[in-house]
Amino acid sequence: MKSFFGRTVLITLVLALASLLHATVDESHDFAMEAAMPFVEEGFIVREDYWNGEVKSGQKLLITHQLFKGNEYAFWLGTANSGVELDMKVFDEKNQPVDIKATSDKYFMSVRVNPPKTGTYRIVFELKSKQERSVLWALAYGYR
Repeated sequence: MKSFFGRTVLITLVLALASLLHATVDESHDFAMEAAMPFVEEGFIVREDYWNGEVKSGQKLLITHQLFKGNEYAFWLGTANSGVELDMKVFDEKNQPVDIKATSDKYFMSVRVNPPKTGTYRIVFELKSKQERSVLWALAYGYR
């Protein structure tokens, strides 16, 4: 009985330590929300829904989203992996880039866009890591 208890404690400690050492998708969302803070102070409303997952380093991802002329949008990409290069662009229905203002930090990136017309836009982003084969990410957005 004593060795079973000892093994259980050891396994629990190993799992707890492993969770501290590895990034999570929730942490990626936390960093995306950190990127959103200055925008919230400017009056942006953060939407509750967001996208997240794990992607092979360097693989481009695409999300389509309806944007409305007259609104200003911000997209916040976060990762909990260190040493990741982030890139994000927004394209219109004709696959033309939309003028954006982009900023980045160690664990997140944000882009701000004013769509010239109402329509379906593509948010294309990529996360590159020199250390990891796959990268955790979360993409949130807001508007004003």
